[in-house]
Amino acid sequence: MARRTFREETTKEGASRWRRPLAWFTAALLLLSSVEPVQAEASRVLWAWERPEHLLTLPPGVGVAAVVGFIRLRGDAIEVMRGRRFPLQIAAASSLVAVVHVEIDQSVPLAWTGALRDRVVSAALSFSAGHVAVQLDMEVRQSQRRALLDMLGGVRAGLPSGTHLSMTALASWCDGEAWLAEAPVDEIVPMLFRMGQDGLRLRARLAAGGDFRLPACRAAVGVSLDAPVTVPPGRRVYVFNPRPWDETSLSAALRNHPP
Repeated sequence: MARRTFREETTKEGASRWRRPLAWFTAALLLLSSVEPVQAEASRVLWAWERPEHLLTLPPGVGVAAVVGFIRLRGDAIEVMRGRRFPLQIAAASSLVAVVHVEIDQSVPLAWTGALRDRVVSAALSFSAGHVAVQLDMEVRQSQRRALLDMLGGVRAGLPSGTHLSMTALASWCDGEAWLAEAPVDEIVPMLFRMGQDGLRLRARLAAGGDFRLPACRAAVGVSLDAPVTVPPGRRVYVFNPRPWDETSLSAALRNHPP
């Protein structure tokens, strides 16, 4: 997923917002409470990022992965924690994945401790409460992989039985980094956009009929409307739109990746 930063949250006003996550989370629940959980037939899922989105008319087989919570880590602390700030309208029959985005301030070393893990896991579980499909979106450096696996393990243990747990992943993680196979998730979503030069070789391999080297990454894939790519068959496809969804962009997404 295209990354957003929390720079605006580090102002004096923003720095206090972590104290009010419950209010935002409650508002998000009011917007999303009428939708159904993600179902197997939702073979195409639209990412609804942090902006107003109106997705009231979706065809069968198309779901929504909506950001419901943001967590930003700095050093040994949670610097920012908040829920969704913008309205999201979804048809009552649409399937839903609740997305929690976790970001690390890379300007200082991450001091991953048991206490910080517990706080992050607790926040993620609070944001995703009531949903039976949850996705964790977190990008880490090589030295921070254990933190990601620890967080996923804690969330997995805290979710009710039967909850579908998904995670996004850099495409490079799925192409030779065996550590990712340890992730205790039901679904890994490699993102085939914003990949840089290394992504060109992977895109060429996929176009030639190849696949990811890690078998755990062969159930789903993430794409963007502004970065067309060949998707191997049999995948659940998550589609990111750099702009708000409308009829034109929805038609383009379904034309490129029909359910």
